[in-house]
Amino acid sequence: MSEEPWTDDEEYPLASEDGDSPPGDGLMLQGPPTGLEKIYDYEPNGHHPLHLGDILNKRYKILHKLGSGGYANVWLCCDETYDSRASSGPRYLAVKVIMAAASKSSCSELRVNKLIAMGIAEDVAAELFCIPLDQFSIDGPNGTHLAFVYPLLGPRVSRLFNKAEDEDFEHTLRKLAAQVTRGMSALHARGICHGDFRPANILTRIQNLDHLSEAELFDLIGIPEKTNVTTASNTPHTLPSAPQYLVYPIIWEDIAQSSTAEPIITDKACIIDFGNSYMVDDPPPHLGIPQIYCAPEYTIEKKIGIGSDLWALGCTIFEIRTGRRLFDTFDDDPDENLWKIAMILGRYPEPWWSETWTARRSIFFDDVDEEGKVVDVLAAKQGEEEKDANVWQKPWARSLQEEIKEGLVYMFRDRPGGVERGISGSEVECLADLLGRLLRYVPAERVGAEEALKHAWFEL
Repeated sequence: MSEEPWTDDEEYPLASEDGDSPPGDGLMLQGPPTGLEKIYDYEPNGHHPLHLGDILNKRYKILHKLGSGGYANVWLCCDETYDSRASSGPRYLAVKVIMAAASKSSCSELRVNKLIAMGIAEDVAAELFCIPLDQFSIDGPNGTHLAFVYPLLGPRVSRLFNKAEDEDFEHTLRKLAAQVTRGMSALHARGICHGDFRPANILTRIQNLDHLSEAELFDLIGIPEKTNVTTASNTPHTLPSAPQYLVYPIIWEDIAQSSTAEPIITDKACIIDFGNSYMVDDPPPHLGIPQIYCAPEYTIEKKIGIGSDLWALGCTIFEIRTGRRLFDTFDDDPDENLWKIAMILGRYPEPWWSETWTARRSIFFDDVDEEGKVVDVLAAKQGEEEKDANVWQKPWARSLQEEIKEGLVYMFRDRPGGVERGISGSEVECLADLLGRLLRYVPAERVGAEEALKHAWFEL
């Protein structure tokens, strides 16, 4: 489930899957599936069935769900060996249980071990990286599952509802953007590209929880909500491969910052998920990052390198500051993504414009307009029709400045409403300059992460 932190977008096909059809056991959910893993992923090679209160590795007690998807489920756990009088590590942790089909020696989650061997955990920027605290395996009815224990982290850096009313909120966002830029700089200095750098993989660190009892923790984060798993005839099932219920994940935006206690959500960023990382001198044939964060040279020519990370950094900084996606598309369509980029940044260089991007002629006219802007074929036709019909539609942003001027917008996922805040004209210009340097069409012309940290926007 791509929208949940902690989980991977990759889906692992199982024996019974044929599109969206459930397997022959006929299991069904009693409640809505929003935020949940697929029930038909509970079969051989699939997810490990778990319930609240289960103890993992004779140590980690499951208290709540943090996220789920087609690769792993992530649980909020209490370390039963925790001793407040000793330096025994944190009390509350995240345990990521990998699907059996992915729990092989080639498991992408294991790539972080290579980074640890390279000394990333001792780097001056180590606090910016989510490094596993423990690893173990679980044998269950669906196979053997790798499990990784991580520090407990909070919401992604682009959805900080909990801090949006703070007086220095804008400063906090710039501070977080500087931290993630510093993290990328540290990786690149070691010859490492993250490969999936985006806000869903950059979470905030949590504090002031370990002194809480389980009851006090639930007072803060809420009691877990569950939905029963039953047979098609609405009776309890007896299959060992599936749990009796699924747990809805924590919704961080519903957890208010307490006015009577120390806040739990910090202004410290933490970069997670190194499953798509690679060495600069040995790039993979394909990237695992969603299309909206892909640089055009990858979309058009499948070229991969440091420039790919830097483009994603530009998109990420915009999203941290505004809560919106810079080059958002419907269903991750590559041509729509290239269209959105050109509408904002302008005409692509040759040979992309005339030759390499094969769909371009059906989307844009060959020549730009009198202002040097690309001209959308369909929009030009619709514009004339709307003019004749006296219809007005809000125009698309045609520059970084126009896109940034829309301000910060946080929208709730499950109900109307949200948070909206403007951005000053001076900051609009300064941020547009920084993003323009990171989003150059020619990868070699993009400012490096270390150099980007010197930009005036971070000092506003």
